[in-house]
Amino acid sequence: MSVRNLNPVIDAIKNRRSVKNVNREEIPEQDLIEEILEAATWAPNHHLTEPWRFVVIAKNERLRLGESMAEALKTTMKTGDPRVEEVLKLEREKTLRAPVIIAVISSQSGGEKIVPQEEIVAAGAALQNMLLAAHSLGLGAMVRSGPHSYLQPVRDYLGLQEKESLVGLVYLGYPIDPPGASKRSPLETKVQWRGF
Repeated sequence: MSVRNLNPVIDAIKNRRSVKNVNREEIPEQDLIEEILEAATWAPNHHLTEPWRFVVIAKNERLRLGESMAEALKTTMKTGDPRVEEVLKLEREKTLRAPVIIAVISSQSGGEKIVPQEEIVAAGAALQNMLLAAHSLGLGAMVRSGPHSYLQPVRDYLGLQEKESLVGLVYLGYPIDPPGASKRSPLETKVQWRGF
């Protein structure tokens, strides 16, 4: 057995899975959520700009988020579609699939040395830290979004400023079912070695 197979960090990365089915009623303790958020803030970020912020949504606020998601979706639908109300009702209810939703927001700082792409990547690293922390604490998490999640009604609900963007919505709760297995493409299909 190689040393890599005994590494707890690599093991956590390989074993973490998105968890769709969580207990919708039982809100994780606030100290666990804070632990997950704290882990997020240790993500690497160029110039130590810490280009992220988080909005933690629970209880009836999930309904308000769902309403903004439905409002955003409605702007993308064809008028006269007989399924509009049914589709919008389903969209409103999606935010009730977990007791807690954490919006991960990329908050870009100004400055001539700051590269916007690096700020978004850093916020994505913060999101990954959150997923790994949730996994390590026995919680289930899954990132959800969709094209309409980035539209103005959702931006307004989250209070996004001009230079901010949604990275993803982390649905969080206690898992009901163990997540299934996953697989990845063989490493050799994704890597070019140069100079080795």
